[in-house]
Amino acid sequence: MVFRCLGFTASLLVLAAGAVQATPGPVMEELFRSSRTLGNRVVAYPAGTPEMRIFRITIPSGAKIPLHTHPSPVVVLVEQGALTNVRIVDGVEETSVVKAGDGFLEGHPGEPHYVINRGDEPVVSLVTFASVEGMPNLIRVE
Repeated sequence: MVFRCLGFTASLLVLAAGAVQATPGPVMEELFRSSRTLGNRVVAYPAGTPEMRIFRITIPSGAKIPLHTHPSPVVVLVEQGALTNVRIVDGVEETSVVKAGDGFLEGHPGEPHYVINRGDEPVVSLVTFASVEGMPNLIRVE
């Protein structure tokens, strides 16, 4: 009787191991990669104690984040809607429209910019700041 129980247990272990192996593995999908801003400038990492920050930012239709710069690299991934990025590069205004599923990199002091939602629906973005402790996320430009 003991022998039969051990055989039954061993069979269950083999079946359980097969079930675990049949489970699909993780899926890793790169969503964005860049070393340059939309204005083609390389970002620089600030000195200090590193601190990563992630925000979900919702911009209603017609709303705008005023002219500013970022003292550290910022990755923006648009989840919903279309975001208009207007930046000043060497004194010339340049515009890009970034749609859901696309992203961009900011973080050069010589490239002030603003973002605006010119669409009919809210724009939802995931924004990651590769910053340092105590540093602001943005610096307004007057």
